Amino acid sequence: MWANAWHTEQSQSGSCYYFYKRMRHAPEMTVPPPLAPVGSVCVDSTSLELDLSTATVGGSLLLPRSDHPVPCVVIAGGTLSQRRDGELDREGAPHRTAMKRLAESLAKAGYGSFRYDQVGHGASRAKAGWSDLYEGDAQVLGAICDCLRERPECGKVIVAAESAGAYVACLAARAGSQADAYVFLGGFCGQAEEIFSYNYGRLAERVERDAEFAVWADERQLAPQIAFGRRWREMFDAAKAGQDYFEVIDGAYRQRVKITRRREELDNPPDEMFAYIKAPALAIAGTRDLNVAPHHAAAAVAIMQRAGNLKCRSVLIEGADHNFQVAPDDADLAFRERYTFASFLRPYHPELDRQILAWLREVAPAESVRKDGYTQALQAVEIEPRTATSPERIKLAPGVTIIDDILDREKTAGVDTLEGFIGPLLRTSEMRAHFIDMPAGLYLEEHPHSKGSIIYTVRGKWALKSLGRWHVMKPGSLYWFGDDIPTGFQVPFREDAYILIFKAASGDDDDAFIRYLEGMAAKLRKEQAAGTPFRLTDLPASHPALEFARHVNPRLETGFAIKPE
Repeated sequence: MWANAWHTEQSQSGSCYYFYKRMRHAPEMTVPPPLAPVGSVCVDSTSLELDLSTATVGGSLLLPRSDHPVPCVVIAGGTLSQRRDGELDREGAPHRTAMKRLAESLAKAGYGSFRYDQVGHGASRAKAGWSDLYEGDAQVLGAICDCLRERPECGKVIVAAESAGAYVACLAARAGSQADAYVFLGGFCGQAEEIFSYNYGRLAERVERDAEFAVWADERQLAPQIAFGRRWREMFDAAKAGQDYFEVIDGAYRQRVKITRRREELDNPPDEMFAYIKAPALAIAGTRDLNVAPHHAAAAVAIMQRAGNLKCRSVLIEGADHNFQVAPDDADLAFRERYTFASFLRPYHPELDRQILAWLREVAPAESVRKDGYTQALQAVEIEPRTATSPERIKLAPGVTIIDDILDREKTAGVDTLEGFIGPLLRTSEMRAHFIDMPAGLYLEEHPHSKGSIIYTVRGKWALKSLGRWHVMKPGSLYWFGDDIPTGFQVPFREDAYILIFKAASGDDDDAFIRYLEGMAAKLRKEQAAGTPFRLTDLPASHPALEFARHVNPRLETGFAIKPE
């Protein structure tokens, strides 16, 4: 929330009061025309520039395409999210896109979202009358909610407030701008002094007692944070005395900082402001949050419930930090990463999205959009790593999925069966593709398949049979067979043969397909035990299949131990 307040006081954190002029004064312009639409057949990403009374605010509206209004989430960033995607404009801070990641996750589940640059960053610029206070941020948030309510594409309006955004959302609610639901992400619920003690007081204490750490902190240029850790009590005394500025002096470090927000926090205690939240609310915290103590989520819920709002609950995510990234197990490493922002490089905790979406489905149900790749890679290439049931897939753009090398066993997944190694590749709502790596010596008698396919040979040679007629297939061969048409296979050569199967049928998810293959593998083993042949070596020497095999491979006997008569 105020985890880096020494910086935000000086440069950016506050937004100002404004209203959407076109909404108030030009009804014919209530739905701004889309600007530079980017998206897919299911989702549109539109860059908006809102011309407001005290600021021009740039943001991104991400909306699933639908014939009816969809719930829309206003993502209110905190101190660490100065730009709409979640970036922190600070030299040396790793690139962070928490807000964009959340927006895309919401879109996949059928929820719209609007995220925006804080004033002074990105495309958001202050105008005359700009006021750098949390109250101004709250008026901004309220105005954005009003704008979304006016858009015909948007139904319920939900506020997802990150860190300091929780305080802003509470102030907006007090001013009369109630969202239809709230999600608080690492929100602070205490007295203002506590955040400085928790963030900077602990840092200063560690420097005092640990000489090695003091050297490390000096090398990382943490003097401003250490100074606040030593002088925050004096700073709040100055705020209580009504001063607008405070001179932070700590050894050689000197800085004059604006403290009007500290006065605002004293006049409007952050914990008390949660009493103004009357809509359903979910407060989430990470158990390893080093910016806001984890118990604040439960404290916020307690205050809301005492004020009569019983439609709220809290969730703790084990192992997550303030930004809901996976914190290291080493407590000392986590402490250091918190002050260098190295934690920004860690993966996001998968439980965060599950908890948010489960809550939203309760309070503002949405229809899920297509799940066949059209809502992925909206704004950047995404890589889905290989799992036990799925190959590695590259999402180049919405509706474009790549498997770099289908022959790479290290990047594909599958099940060993008597018919070969079989695994999933790609699937959509209309079609699916999987592979079979057939072993040398394979034999399958003709049998019908309920659903026809198109099959392409990638590697090796093998033979296709139908109505007793054989044909040798080789790399580049392609064939089709219809529904319920019987076909048989054999691989009478020493090299395995790799084929691709394309079916005009909706694809099961990878887990379901793997379970099906595991069941099929067990069934085939039972058939083999009952006498069904699955290898050329299982056939008698005079079997017609072997006669064809000898014809196409005269060296068959030297490669396979064919049964004598």
